[in-house]
Amino acid sequence: MLERERPIRQRAVQNRTVVTRGKIADGAIQVLADAGVEGLTHRAVARAAGVSLAATTYHFDSKADIIEEASRTLLDGYLAAFRRMASRIAAGEETRFASLDDLVARVVLNALGRERTRSLAWSQLMLHGGRRPAGRTLALRWYEQLDAIWREIAGLIAPGASRHEAGAAIDLVVGLTFFLHPLGVDQPTAVELVSGRQDPEPLLARISQPRGGPRAGVDNEELPKRHVETRQRLVEAAIAVIVEEGATGISFGRIADLAGMVRSGPNYYFATMGELLAAAQTALFERAKARYRAGLGSLKATDIDEGRLLDLTTAIFYREAFEFGKENIGHYSVWMSAVQNPFVRPAVASSLLDQHRAWMKRIAQVSGREPGAGIAMRMQALFIGKLIRAIAASVDVTDLSRARDDFAVALRRRPRKPPR
Repeated sequence: MLERERPIRQRAVQNRTVVTRGKIADGAIQVLADAGVEGLTHRAVARAAGVSLAATTYHFDSKADIIEEASRTLLDGYLAAFRRMASRIAAGEETRFASLDDLVARVVLNALGRERTRSLAWSQLMLHGGRRPAGRTLALRWYEQLDAIWREIAGLIAPGASRHEAGAAIDLVVGLTFFLHPLGVDQPTAVELVSGRQDPEPLLARISQPRGGPRAGVDNEELPKRHVETRQRLVEAAIAVIVEEGATGISFGRIADLAGMVRSGPNYYFATMGELLAAAQTALFERAKARYRAGLGSLKATDIDEGRLLDLTTAIFYREAFEFGKENIGHYSVWMSAVQNPFVRPAVASSLLDQHRAWMKRIAQVSGREPGAGIAMRMQALFIGKLIRAIAASVDVTDLSRARDDFAVALRRRPRKPPR
């Protein structure tokens, strides 16, 4: 009797283990969405999962182990969901999608709505993983599988689509979610923006106005030159840590060591760690804005045509992916922190507004008329989505070689009205 009962007890223990680990993974996904990688601790995960702290430490030795389990759960879940969607479309059970644009709109609106938690956690995991070879390998495999599933879906709803259009549609989804999440828009506004019925410029202009809150530091003109130079050295040290490790690695002691000064030194120039972090965040955004402004502004109006605009866009994309890839991981990590931290939101909106106006100007020069409301945003979003893929998954030049063609399609095509 006892021998017969032992396998039953073993299966019960195994089932409880699977259930507990699943709860912990779901709790980690919630924490990632609410507080980012920086806020993920055993205690925070236990609270979100509704399990004891002892349970999290028993099943997972370290924060890295929890992140690995959350990544596997989240990425496998997305693949399974899209496989089910492909099956429903093939069986005639899903009829809402007449094109890839319809699918893009639906997935983006879901990511901003009912799937918001998982979408935010995914963005955190992609950027965090992009700093490590194992994370980049995992992301690359995931993108390859997702591309295959979306090619299958494209073959069902858009038989004339080329092999690469599915991958570009995925990049557009990622770019639109990175564009819209930090702005904190409601669902009706998101619908209008994604459909191309609303010009994002008034929204970006409004959000880009700071609402107050902690200053990034005293204005440079108010300080002696040597003081300004030392502050800048500390900011550069903080940026180096954000790029390599994320904000969790920042401490006054660590920054002092990198800047070559005594441990108590940074506190003289920045009253709090929050003030130093804010200054580093502002500097990251300003550096990115300056690069994009210089790139898109480098052509004279008399020299520009569609081909040159696409060449320039592709060149800027390669530069950001290869020369500034690691810095972009830090940049977009701060970027997505605007979801939880409204004080970062104006800087994100300001960056997007700069890019949007540059795109509107260049597209108008190429086409000879004012572009539709959604064209510039679509170009921005595709650029962001392709860049996230490049820095998170370490795709090589061969995989990126179709970038120019994808930008050309986005430049010439107007977004369709999303399915209701």
